[in-house]
Amino acid sequence: MSIKLTDAAKYDEQLEHQIDAWNWLQSQIPPETLESFAVKYRSKPVTSSDYSNTWDGVLQAAKQAGAKYPEVVAAQWALESGWGQHTSGKNNYFGLKGAGSTVETKEFVNGQWITIKAGFIDFPDLKTCVSYLVDRWYKDFDGHKGVNRAESRNE
Repeated sequence: MSIKLTDAAKYDEQLEHQIDAWNWLQSQIPPETLESFAVKYRSKPVTSSDYSNTWDGVLQAAKQAGAKYPEVVAAQWALESGWGQHTSGKNNYFGLKGAGSTVETKEFVNGQWITIKAGFIDFPDLKTCVSYLVDRWYKDFDGHKGVNRAESRNE
C-alpha cells in the first residue's frame, strides 16, 4: 500500500497516530533534504516580474536556478555590475566572456590595469544570465567543483 504525501497533508487531522507518522517520516529524511524541502515549501511562486534588475530580482533568479547560496550570486551581481547599472554585454551582469558584444574593458594583468577589447556573452534577460552563471560556477561543471559545494556562504 502506498500513499501520496500531498494526500496525507491534505487530509491530516492532527490525530495522534498521524503526528507520530509525520514525526517518524521526518526522522528518516536527511537534514539537507529537509532543508531543501523547507525552502521550496516556504517560497512563493515566482513570476517573470520577480526577475527585475534588483537585489531581490537576482536573489529570486538565483534561487530558481539552484544556487545553494543565492545571496552570494546577488553580491556578485552587485559587485560586477555596480548594482545592475553596468553590463558588459546585453543583460550580462557578471562580465561573462564569450561570443556576443565586443566591449572595451579594463583588466588587471601582471600587477597593472590595462585596457582591452573583449567579447562578452549577450543574454535575452537577467534570468538567463543568472542561470548561465549558476550552472557553470555554482554547480559542478566541466570537471570543476562549484560554489554549491561550500559548507557556508562565507566559505
